[in-house]
Amino acid sequence: MNSLRKSNTLCDVTLRVEQKDFPAHRIVLAACSDYFCAMFTSELSEKGKPYVDIQGLTASTMEILLDFVYTETVHVTVENVQELLPAACLLQLKGVKQACCEFLESQLDPSNCLGIRDFAETHNCVDLMQAAEVFSQKHFPEVVQHEEFILLSQGEVEKLIKCDEIQVKI
Repeated sequence: MNSLRKSNTLCDVTLRVEQKDFPAHRIVLAACSDYFCAMFTSELSEKGKPYVDIQGLTASTMEILLDFVYTETVHVTVENVQELLPAACLLQLKGVKQACCEFLESQLDPSNCLGIRDFAETHNCVDLMQAAEVFSQKHFPEVVQHEEFILLSQGEVEKLIKCDEIQVKI
């Protein structure tokens, strides 16, 4: 199917992102994404249109997401994860969202765990948010030495230090 998409064979919709056109097959998009399924099966104006404008993501991110839709593979990197995760949430691509969360969990360290926790909360990644919280508690003495901790509000600091899981050796 991906080769058909790339050669624009039997494609019945074109997604437009940042003035770039991406030919695709409605049935493939709808099968992989509740967002596209609703778009193409409900009474939304996009249902019968040959072109659909997609807002809120870059053309390069759309290319990665379409490759995932057609191949079920995605390469998440430090460079693309901050664009991929929100786009996957927008288009309701659960596999990409999961891959992004797993990648971010593998990147947790004392300098970024609080930021990753906030990013996870913003995008409703419950497991990642919990993993980041546990990491920040386990590595609390190192976490407090980094800028992310210094930038926390008073309420966030109080919530963190009230946690029974934090152990500080004196």
